[in-house]
Amino acid sequence: MAITQGHEVVCCDRNRRGGLKTIYLVEQDRIGDVTAASGVISDFPTLASVGGAAGAGAYKFEFDRGTAGFSANASRENGSTIITVELEFYIPKVTSEVNERLNELATSCGIFAMVETYADDCTAPTTYKFVLGWDSIFEKTAYLEFASGEQSTGVGLQDANGTLVKLSGEMGEYPLEYSGVITEGATATAAVTFEAS
Repeated sequence: MAITQGHEVVCCDRNRRGGLKTIYLVEQDRIGDVTAASGVISDFPTLASVGGAAGAGAYKFEFDRGTAGFSANASRENGSTIITVELEFYIPKVTSEVNERLNELATSCGIFAMVETYADDCTAPTTYKFVLGWDSIFEKTAYLEFASGEQSTGVGLQDANGTLVKLSGEMGEYPLEYSGVITEGATATAAVTFEAS
């Protein structure tokens, strides 16, 4: 790959927002054939069933406002570049329902994350969506894994009560943007689908 053009910083780039608006998680075996070109994924299809079992797909994970973000840090060694990606978010309260979701994350076999940022642009897209854990080099083997879940009830009445979740993985390139459509289910806990635009 070679440098093909420069990069211009415009006014909209200087007026920016941080943080994540939405996180969707899906296991490695619940994704069909991905279509990607020029740093953009146009089709990231979720499967309606896996191994004959219905109910497969992605799921929305809500979090405390202002607690979710991802980082992508590159390092180069022996002529190869690896991008270490980390996604973190805070789930409020310690409950049996929360712990059940955490146990599912902790024992999953590879996770992809679709995240929507608050960053916007002067033109479409109004916000940016990125896929973490899939790239055009490693494809499905660039998946994220459960790295940690730091849970605490605190000791004082006004202490934090919840779990900071971290998912991490190694990718061969920086996260790719997603240009498709996200369709949420009828309820907050229903499966979500990703469809080509």
